[in-house]
Amino acid sequence: MSQNLALLHAEVGTPTAVGTPPADRTPPADRTPPADRTPPVETGPSVILHQGEVVLFTVPVQSRAPFVVGQFQDQAILFFKDDSADQYAALMGADLALSPGTYKLTLDKKEYTVEVLPTHFGVETFTLPKDKVDLSPATLARVEKEADQFKDIFTKSNPARYWRDLFLIPVAGARSGTFGQKRVINGQEKNPHTGEDIRAPLGAVVTASNSGKIVLSGDFFFNGQSLVIDHGGGLFTMYFHLSEIKAKGGDVVEQGQVIGLVGQSGRATGPHLHWGARLNGARVDPFSLVNAVKGVTASAGEP
Repeated sequence: MSQNLALLHAEVGTPTAVGTPPADRTPPADRTPPADRTPPVETGPSVILHQGEVVLFTVPVQSRAPFVVGQFQDQAILFFKDDSADQYAALMGADLALSPGTYKLTLDKKEYTVEVLPTHFGVETFTLPKDKVDLSPATLARVEKEADQFKDIFTKSNPARYWRDLFLIPVAGARSGTFGQKRVINGQEKNPHTGEDIRAPLGAVVTASNSGKIVLSGDFFFNGQSLVIDHGGGLFTMYFHLSEIKAKGGDVVEQGQVIGLVGQSGRATGPHLHWGARLNGARVDPFSLVNAVKGVTASAGEP
């Protein structure tokens, strides 16, 4: 009850005789206060993951809903119902820059401890043409506008889960191991590398890592010809530096479908695919998706 309503009730209460002091309604000192009816929060098992890593976390929940929602790091985490009775699962990721330590995941009146362990990412140093690093005002304005496009897309994932089963590596080639590395370009410290580079010949076929919807397609200053796939439930994968795009915005693509060809468009030193992933806002290693999901066959939860 608000303070104003409390005052109103005091003013219109039972009147007292003139000159007669109002009855003392103070409760006796020995009166027991009302019991706290807040349901207790139970403690569930813990989740352990490294910076930049993705894990598949399964929990028991008694519900008939196609999905239930947990809370981790101010992000809604969608748990989808799997084929086991009263079991729900979700992909959980720790951003590459999330400080190591203990965090809480809340779900169905339970708290789960999330232990984030450190990852040593290393440093990558290389040289690029000056106009690719020291940007003109016009180029800087373009880059900022493009960055806003990506930020906007990452807030609009479909709650329905498009992805199924295993995540595929989208192109055959050597993995560079540069995910998360601090970057020093032309002697200047830059943002860490948020994806993984896969070296492959120019024109090599690039396929969708898993099923989803193309939500961004275009030619960008840093990323070159690029595609972003929304796999649902807060998960996106990215495919940068393409020489050719084989799918368009709005297309629903299947796991393994050809979506482009390897190139070196944008800011690239040679032909390769930059493969990236975002999970509920966290910048995560896309290869950890391959390791985390081992043949999940559950049906998707529709919103």
